[in-house]
Amino acid sequence: MNVLSLCAGSGIRSTAASTSIKSAATAISRRSLATEIDKNAASKHSGRVRKGFAEKLKNGPGFGDFVSGMNEPLTPAQAMEKAVQSLPGNSRLPRWLKTDIPTGTNVSRIRKTLRELKLHTVCEEARCPNMGECWGGGKHGTATATIMIMGDTCTRGCRFCSVKTSKAPAALDANEPQNVARALAAWGLDYIVLTSVDRDDLPDFGSGHFTETVKSIREKAPQMMIECLTPDFQGRPELIEPVALSGLDVYAHNIETVEALQRMVRDYRANYKQSMFVLEHVKKTKPTLLTKSSIMLGVGETDEEVMQTMRDLRMAGVDIVTLGQYMRPTKRHMKVHEYVTPEKFKHWEQVGNELGFVYTASGPLVRSSYKAGEFFISEILRKRAAASANKEKNLRDVAASIASEEQKKHAPSAL
Repeated sequence: MNVLSLCAGSGIRSTAASTSIKSAATAISRRSLATEIDKNAASKHSGRVRKGFAEKLKNGPGFGDFVSGMNEPLTPAQAMEKAVQSLPGNSRLPRWLKTDIPTGTNVSRIRKTLRELKLHTVCEEARCPNMGECWGGGKHGTATATIMIMGDTCTRGCRFCSVKTSKAPAALDANEPQNVARALAAWGLDYIVLTSVDRDDLPDFGSGHFTETVKSIREKAPQMMIECLTPDFQGRPELIEPVALSGLDVYAHNIETVEALQRMVRDYRANYKQSMFVLEHVKKTKPTLLTKSSIMLGVGETDEEVMQTMRDLRMAGVDIVTLGQYMRPTKRHMKVHEYVTPEKFKHWEQVGNELGFVYTASGPLVRSSYKAGEFFISEILRKRAAASANKEKNLRDVAASIASEEQKKHAPSAL
């Protein structure tokens, strides 16, 4: 083969290679174009789906379909009632449970003295909603406070209580009985409630400290009415009796809840029968002493259980019963099962009167040391003393007389 032939063959091969490259580039270009066309198609398809979904929502079920079955809309009152019945523990409070922030001269003065003498009140520790009314005097002008002795740390851990807990609290303050008596004499209160944390770490569970405090108050303020809201002292009679005979006017111990819910609500060392025994034994120790107990509602109890608890309290000789709404102090505590309506509390007040309690305080904001109840109790004690001197009436008649007077005071005036 000659040189010309070789060159001609090489040119042919070059032309063929060039043609192949161009074909490949065209194919790639076409594939890219096809991809671009697919993207546009997907975008259009997605738009059609969104538009179709929007049309379905527009033509779909309305609010009426979700509440179908109701003949007519609820009234505001009915809506509130249904909302309250199913209200969870961390929801907003019903209007009847809202109170004003405690303020005023008397509130500031009491708080200042508490800090100076290193005293504690259950009003603050338990975040009581009635603190402003009690410390300020309220509508009756009877100023009261609830002092918590034996420290601010409890050896028990009830699921409803916001007081601090520890297996080994600080030692008792030996000067506390005198400091409490001095503070109360300076405040000029009409009625004082002494309560305490549980002190299962002490040999006598705090019975001696309680007794000494009452005697100190009686020495410095003999005119003051004294109520003691005590622990159960583990049901030991020899520790209950000294407090009952210390000179107090009202001995209170709370049953807290119905029998079936005791283990869920209270510390395992507290129980229904033990608390009933405490109240019954106090009455046997000093029959003339007023006894008192309290029941929380809204923790899962039934009406039948509440009724039985009230009957049991009367059988134990309890004179005064209070019923109030459980309010969850923090998210770490047990939830509220139900917010009981004021009408229901009114029902339990009527039941208490029918069962023969000397006084029944029942309402959403009522607490075991509720101020209005203390006013009533103080009047009972004063009139009973007068009746005893004149030998005119028994305790039940005195209570009925006071109740009648209170109803007349608060009855609406005739137009």
